[in-house]
Amino acid sequence: MRIRSWVLAAAAAALLFGAAATAAPAELIDRIMAVVGGEPILLSDVQAALEFQLVQPPSGTADPTGYTVERLIERRLMLAEVDRFAPPEPDPIEITVRLDALERRAGSAAAFERRLAIAGITREEVRRHIRDDLRMTTYLNQRFGAANASDRSAATAAWLTELRRRADITILYTSRQGI
Repeated sequence: MRIRSWVLAAAAAALLFGAAATAAPAELIDRIMAVVGGEPILLSDVQAALEFQLVQPPSGTADPTGYTVERLIERRLMLAEVDRFAPPEPDPIEITVRLDALERRAGSAAAFERRLAIAGITREEVRRHIRDDLRMTTYLNQRFGAANASDRSAATAAWLTELRRRADITILYTSRQGI
């Protein structure tokens, strides 16, 4: 009986060792770049924002990924405030017009669909992003009114600084510049 259990244990160990030795190496599927209020911002979110020009880093930006992560953090903070005050829903036609412009920029409906598939997002997710952009614009217009551009920019920056101060933000992304 003892020999039998020893043989079974040895066979199980050999089987486990063999399975571990032949397992494929781990594959990175996505990466968390930041967490805002418990909600992750993923590398795929950053790549999609860049791919579809939902965030447009200024030309010459040394670290477009870092710039985009920062804009997505700000976006999450603003959307939390927008959701609290619920501005009116944007015109669905305006959303469609902007979505159609993205499709035309891709060259064709088929090319746009391919780009969506590669980015791992859906047309509906892009539509929601556009909707939220329009909601944020409405909210900012209500909050800061018709101030001149520099005053509005300064007021918006101060407001975002306050939102950041109150928020739970963890940034996991580190620039690879200079490596």
